[in-house]
Amino acid sequence: MGYLHTVLTAQLDQSSTKPLVKALARDTWYTGAELTAARNTLAAGLQAQGVQSGDIVLLAHGNSAELLVALLACWQLDAIAYTVNPKMPAAEFTEILQRHEYAAIVPGPENAAMLSDIYQQSGRDFSQTSVNILGQTQPLLSLQRTGRPSNPMFTAFQKRTASPLAVLMYTSGTTGAPKAVVLDQDQLLAAARDIAASQDLTAADRSLLILPLFHINAQVISLLSTLVSGGKLLIAPKFSAHQFWPQIAQEAITWVSAAPAIIAILNKTRPEIAPDVPSLRFVRSASAPLLPAVQNDFEGFFNIPIIQGYGMTECASQITLNPIGHTRVGSVGKSSGTAICILDENDKPLPAGETGEISLRGDHVITSYLDPAHQADFAHGWFHTGDVGYLDADGFLFIVGRKKELINRSGDKVSPSEVENVLIQHPAVSALAVIGLPDPIYGERVVAAVIPNAGYTADDQLSKQLQQYAADRLAAFKVPAQVIYVHELAAGPTGKIQHTRVRRAIMQQLAAKEEPKHANS
Repeated sequence: MGYLHTVLTAQLDQSSTKPLVKALARDTWYTGAELTAARNTLAAGLQAQGVQSGDIVLLAHGNSAELLVALLACWQLDAIAYTVNPKMPAAEFTEILQRHEYAAIVPGPENAAMLSDIYQQSGRDFSQTSVNILGQTQPLLSLQRTGRPSNPMFTAFQKRTASPLAVLMYTSGTTGAPKAVVLDQDQLLAAARDIAASQDLTAADRSLLILPLFHINAQVISLLSTLVSGGKLLIAPKFSAHQFWPQIAQEAITWVSAAPAIIAILNKTRPEIAPDVPSLRFVRSASAPLLPAVQNDFEGFFNIPIIQGYGMTECASQITLNPIGHTRVGSVGKSSGTAICILDENDKPLPAGETGEISLRGDHVITSYLDPAHQADFAHGWFHTGDVGYLDADGFLFIVGRKKELINRSGDKVSPSEVENVLIQHPAVSALAVIGLPDPIYGERVVAAVIPNAGYTADDQLSKQLQQYAADRLAAFKVPAQVIYVHELAAGPTGKIQHTRVRRAIMQQLAAKEEPKHANS
């Protein structure tokens, strides 16, 4: 048995007769004993479907106590849990099902029939059964096969670690093709303990889980750190701005992990008077850069501190975190157990204050991707994140942007986030992404894709206002040469703007406008 499983079992036993996890959708608490019984039942059902140590179990379930139980059952069997978005369309599910060989699938109520149909249409034989989990019927699917499933990359990967493989996830692919990340039980446990220590979590804490559990943030920061520290976990099906503050007040929530998009929504939907929520110690922000203006607006109105952190799937979530009570706005905080080095283009360490690539190593940082073809990010004992930033003299980390997202304007490097941090403060801007587009003179030009706030007209006059606003606050080469108005910006499940997709969409939009000209020439 993996050590993570052992620790989680001990925590369930300590709360055997106490409410430990609440499913807000059903307004129901579950004790440690109830969760243990459900885990054992599901583990037995998976074993009956042929699941063994090292097998992959696809979890296509929404945020729920059932998904928590499924994760616990996988780790009890030393199986690999691959959580995916339960609301993806059939075409995407089909691609997912072809990606690996799965020993079993735990679907949600919204997609069980769809997955059965996909199996039937594929012409492959499969079996379907069900078990009773926490009073709910949970269907299970598995392929009919002879022998063990064939996943040779996982077999080779397991040989490089003494701990059972626990989680399969894919990077967000904001600057390239998503890469498969495999984390073992030791890495997950180390990360959870690191988070619990850095946030001073105790058994008295009550965490509200609102981010999707198919993302590393919710799975490790909200779920595992809470369970490892003995606290109580309250699972919401999804974030709801309407229900957020009542949930915080009624459930005496002490902390919550959110994303910048959620914090921005709470700013825009705030009541006339700040809610009275004395239990809430802090809101934790990660998964994407938090703009200083958004943080200052939130803290100024709600009088609740935000502690910003920095994490990656490749590091089992947390890398840095602002110390509670000693935050630096604009910084993602200090290392909480991960070694950080800022490297130049020749992999030489840079001193404090100098900007370079953020590189990492530690007990919850991977040393290779699943696919051996993707090893360029690992060199000289460091994982090269692709993020660009610097450490100040006190060890606080500041992120400038993504290495592949930096705009090269005639040799001058422009950080999209620096320009975004300025323009988002203009009252006309609801959301934006700054990208680089090809330019015949400068190589690349700075372009701002903007969603305007209601009441503002997206025209040349507004564009000139935004450019002047930037010119008053930035060096001339950083001022957007062009402002393009859009209705939406491509984002991942946690709200992180995906600049590569935005750039692609803008280029397609501009090319479509050019086509009639070419047709008439």
